[in-house]
Amino acid sequence: MSNSSSSSPSSPAPALRYRPTYRADELRLIGSLVERGESLGFVGIAGIGKSNLVNSLRDAGRMAAYLGAAASRVHFASVDATTWQKTPSSLWTLMAASLEALTPQWPAPAVDGAAIPFAEEERALQRLRNRLRVVCQEQQQQAVFVLDDFDGIFEAGPLAMLEQLNSLRSEGNRGRLSYLVFSKRLPHVLGRQHNLENGCKFYDLFCQHIYALEPYTASDAQQMLTYLNDKANRPLVHKDLAVIGGLSGGHSGLLKILFNLWSQEGCPANGRDVYFAGKADVQHECERIFAGLHAAERKAAVRVAQGRAADPQVVEHLVRRGLVSSSSPPTWFSPVMAHYLRTRRTTAQG
Repeated sequence: MSNSSSSSPSSPAPALRYRPTYRADELRLIGSLVERGESLGFVGIAGIGKSNLVNSLRDAGRMAAYLGAAASRVHFASVDATTWQKTPSSLWTLMAASLEALTPQWPAPAVDGAAIPFAEEERALQRLRNRLRVVCQEQQQQAVFVLDDFDGIFEAGPLAMLEQLNSLRSEGNRGRLSYLVFSKRLPHVLGRQHNLENGCKFYDLFCQHIYALEPYTASDAQQMLTYLNDKANRPLVHKDLAVIGGLSGGHSGLLKILFNLWSQEGCPANGRDVYFAGKADVQHECERIFAGLHAAERKAAVRVAQGRAADPQVVEHLVRRGLVSSSSPPTWFSPVMAHYLRTRRTTAQG
């Protein structure tokens, strides 16, 4: 927000970062499922705004609108899977540390030295089990592990580690332990080498509740832009912010980059999609989005941006992800990224 010392009594109040309706559909869905102890997953492209959604989950005041009085008893423990060290003990440690940080008021009981496992993996797992026993069983609270950027773990496995996530629920925590999984690509495709779709009970926990995390609605995008504008002492007028929202397609990362470029360098009156698509920061973000798509999605994305026919099933899938319009012909969600895709140099455009 703007510094209060620079505001005059007649100045408009600085915009809130999040309106009460921010990501309302997603938060309502999460609240309804985790209150019943169920798990779910969201698939969203890079930079789509997962961090802002996770921040909202950790705000008990905001979640009270969706969980009611239960909000104070539901603990969203966030695990950044990009920090995972590719071992089961690393995952158990990340999970235990996150839940411990949220619930320090309930110390775990002392463990007899003779009962401490020798192996590092078993010690880490015991630490996690002890924390879950205190929170879920002794205190009758609910724990929701927010497994963020889980693509690498789905790909690497091993399956036994993933299955342990299900086993933790069966150790007296059923109904009070659930998972909220974020990935850029479909989990069953990422975990194909482990037969995730047909042979993983952890995947079974949320496979019926996998949803697309779409770009911001026009209202949410406008609110975020207004917030950014206020923080920067309002360098842009309202109509400029509306143009940025349209050019970004509601993508959180592109929205911030375009705002910074426009406020610092200005913008031409015409050919704005071409102008911004030529900027290095925009190209980097577009490439990051593109690289996070499945191979078939990448091929279809380029063809849609070029106005060429693409596999209708893949296009329909991209429509469900909020990345392609349902119009005829279909269009890519962001005009700036569409121009980037049309001019992107590659030997694999199909």
